[in-house]
Amino acid sequence: MEVLPQIRKVYSSLSKANKKIADYMLHFPEEVIKQTASEIGEASNVSPASVVRFVKKIGYVGLDEMKVQLSTDQAILANERQIDPIVSENDSLDVLCGKVETLIKDTATDVFNTVDRDVLAKAINHIKKAQNVFLFGIGASSLIAYDLFHKFSRAGIRSSFIFDIHIGIEMLNYATADDVVIAVTYSGHTKEILLACEYAKKKGAHLIVITRNQGPKIKNLANEVLVVPSNEHLLRVGAISSMYSSMIVGTALYLGVIQENIEEDITENMIITKNWINPLKEE
Repeated sequence: MEVLPQIRKVYSSLSKANKKIADYMLHFPEEVIKQTASEIGEASNVSPASVVRFVKKIGYVGLDEMKVQLSTDQAILANERQIDPIVSENDSLDVLCGKVETLIKDTATDVFNTVDRDVLAKAINHIKKAQNVFLFGIGASSLIAYDLFHKFSRAGIRSSFIFDIHIGIEMLNYATADDVVIAVTYSGHTKEILLACEYAKKKGAHLIVITRNQGPKIKNLANEVLVVPSNEHLLRVGAISSMYSSMIVGTALYLGVIQENIEEDITENMIITKNWINPLKEE
């Protein structure tokens, strides 16, 4: 179990003191390998006992075990292109491209270390049985929702996505217990999306939420919460790893849904839709 991805996985559920330790370890892993609990505590502004409890909370018997694993993780990284994924003004185009490559690779790894396979399987099975799929997202999250709408539609799965969130919420009036609602919200605090989730629950629709937020409100509303890594600040130059992580989960959902019929109905539907749009393309 890699240390840093595990810390990012549980980050949103940590206490204020534990987040101080997590922040320090995420930013200074090389230093942590050499330090004692007292030194890590001093650097994080917490007690040594808090450091020991934190290590156990993330799944290790003790600090020494965690440091051995962290040292192994860092050694593996050193053999790869160890690039800071934050762009700087002095980066060449080659360095910038390398950073993007590293960011996307690390995001995919973190996603599949984080997402619960059992929860993902349950979500896939409910979408398979759904009469209709309603999709919701705002801002960068709307791109994930729209992409899923496009994919589902091409595969012959009745779905809807409306960029105007107000009209989208109105459409939930027609949702039933036979329908599925998929909401994408990285923060888990977007008011409009939470309102859509509340209405989905009132209508008895099955609710799937893709988010980094594992708070009680989301858990109480959703039937399945597909958790993505909490590895990007909400104040950012742009939604990058958060968007890719949600897109990866959405793609896994889609492929899982169409898997059984990929060689029969799905292929036929896609051939038909391709033929229909061919006249729109220039020779």
